[in-house]
Amino acid sequence: ECQKPKRAKDTAYHREKMLLCKQEEVGIQLNADQADWKDDTDDESDDQELEAHYMYMAKLQHVSSEVVDSGPIFDKEPE
Repeated sequence: ECQKPKRAKDTAYHREKMLLCKQEEVGIQLNADQADWKDDTDDESDDQELEAHYMYMAKLQHVSSEVVDSGPIFDKEPE
């Protein structure tokens, strides 16, 4: 299936997305093109995935800094 490239996340993009969401909330039926565009640009799951990634990376960084603060990992240099 051919995916449409996501539009740049600029002011016009967000304005259009908000307008479509508000129309849907008040019960205005979107035409097929509007509904398709809204579905294609719906990135809530992407946001959740990105947030999980950053939380994981922050946790790794926290553990790494504790290891650095605790001194050398090995008792002596490898031979």
